[in-house]
Amino acid sequence: MATEALVLVGPAVLLLVVAALAAERFWPAVPRPITASGHRQDAAYLALYALVAVPTVTLLGTGFAATLLHWAPWLMVHPLSTAPRWVLIIAVLVVMDGCNWAAHLLNHRITAFWRYHALHHSQEEMSILTSFRAHPLVHTSFQIAALPLLILGTSGAIPLPVLIGYVLLSTLPHANVSWDFGPLRTVVVSPAYHRLHHNVDDSRGVNLGTVLVLWDRLAGLAVFPERGAVPVSTGLPGRPVPVEQATDAPGLLRMLRRQLTEPLWITPPAGGQMAVTVPAMAGMAEMAGMAGMAAMSSG
Repeated sequence: MATEALVLVGPAVLLLVVAALAAERFWPAVPRPITASGHRQDAAYLALYALVAVPTVTLLGTGFAATLLHWAPWLMVHPLSTAPRWVLIIAVLVVMDGCNWAAHLLNHRITAFWRYHALHHSQEEMSILTSFRAHPLVHTSFQIAALPLLILGTSGAIPLPVLIGYVLLSTLPHANVSWDFGPLRTVVVSPAYHRLHHNVDDSRGVNLGTVLVLWDRLAGLAVFPERGAVPVSTGLPGRPVPVEQATDAPGLLRMLRRQLTEPLWITPPAGGQMAVTVPAMAGMAEMAGMAGMAAMSSG
């Protein structure tokens, strides 16, 4: 099931990226050349995502599931095992989306997480490719999203097209277009909605939703874009993370190395949402501990 999903998700995501890049040419929120430095750098992250992040997340997810099944078999209560399939599908997707929202919130509120997540927010030329601009270690914090699949006992009940659709809907919001999804704008996260999350002036950490707006609304963190408004600038104030738009920026690969190693050695980047500073290696330990505690508390 997992192998089949990976085989199908990969081409679907690539097709979405190509289609979104084309849309960005015709209906850009912020017009810019397709060869912009931000696009080139994020394309490198797409390659890194395919070569490193996907295998790593697959191994982590497999290990996470195996650990829970071994140490906490009672957790797999399968409360909806007798429910209609459509109920199970909706329940899993909604709860999984809530887990993604919670993990995203932690990435903004806990210094050890933010120091790695800040790389994603450093992009000043956001595009569909920015979906893949992430430090590989960030993915450890999102393993809790697998809990609904385990606890509710899907047993393959979630159709692959539904899972693929969820992945595509979670990728599209980074596109450089002003789409707000019309009547669905208060239900599904759109590019216009998510751009406000990347606003360089945002100090609250609003619009954290992955696919559903529901969790932002419940937390009082939903801010809806005004139609026709000038798109906000993206990035981090003061450029605490090395960015390719800087006049003294090195080449693509050297910049990639600087961006990936930066959170390991220097003071955590400020972004208006962090208040605590920790030593770099202590941050690594805290991050690993938090991920472990998430798994243990679930069990």
